[in-house]
Amino acid sequence: MFLKKLSVVLAFFVLACSLFIGLDRFAHHKSSRFSPGHITTSYSSPEWEIPSDLVDDPKLIDHILSQKFTYFNKGSQAYVYISEDKKYILKFLKQNKLHPNTWLAYLPFSFNPHYQQSFILKKKLLSTFRAIKTAFSDFKHETGLLYVHLNRTDNLNKKVTIFDRKGNVHVVDLDQTSFLIQKKANLIYVRITELMSQGETEQAKQIITSVFSLIDQLGKRGVVDNDPILRKNFGLIDDKAVQIDIGRMRIDPLRIQTMQYKYEVASITKSFKTWIEKNYPELEEHFESNLKEVSSF
Repeated sequence: MFLKKLSVVLAFFVLACSLFIGLDRFAHHKSSRFSPGHITTSYSSPEWEIPSDLVDDPKLIDHILSQKFTYFNKGSQAYVYISEDKKYILKFLKQNKLHPNTWLAYLPFSFNPHYQQSFILKKKLLSTFRAIKTAFSDFKHETGLLYVHLNRTDNLNKKVTIFDRKGNVHVVDLDQTSFLIQKKANLIYVRITELMSQGETEQAKQIITSVFSLIDQLGKRGVVDNDPILRKNFGLIDDKAVQIDIGRMRIDPLRIQTMQYKYEVASITKSFKTWIEKNYPELEEHFESNLKEVSSF
């Protein structure tokens, strides 16, 4: 009799778990497409408050956010939208990459991999928020950042209309999101190609110099970036080099003392060098000159 009752209990438990996991997977499948829920956050901490005096031009921010935004791109950390006038970028952090997106993560069992994963995501969130706040506080001009909003708030009272990848319209309450605004930057390779096709060799050389100058400036200030890919993570604003992907930026004071970055300049610019050698060998000498100047002690 006891064994029969135990079998019923175990069967009920297995069925309940199966239903729970099934519902969880169904919810994930339904959420694979973009929805405002993917960028909605409940996170708020005094550590991530952005002082209002860091915003150089509040009226400009109001003007930017009065525009509609269209899907432009997406990265590992954010959905990227471009303004109507094509001058500004609005990035929403992907909350499903920073918070658990399964109910299983809240079952506090040591054998639960989803529960363990929640700690990894918490660490990633703190690292990402710290990088963005550092970039806005100390490197606005080097990143083109105009505005940053990390915490969930109730005082912005702003909503923005966005068109997703399929053209669907969403009205987003900005108080409930983590977002940032940057000036629109041109990609380095694309801009050099454009200039060289127009015979603007000297201006192309100035861009190369600007790229090395940015690497030098960031390096001297101890900046560490675990993903310094010039082709896609750096860009040009008014033909001046900036770092557009700032989600992994951090400062290591020890690097300021050791000038460690000088040992890394050649590897950071290796793909850039290969691209120039293949496409515009007439720029090689200028590239090598800049490389030698920045990497020398």
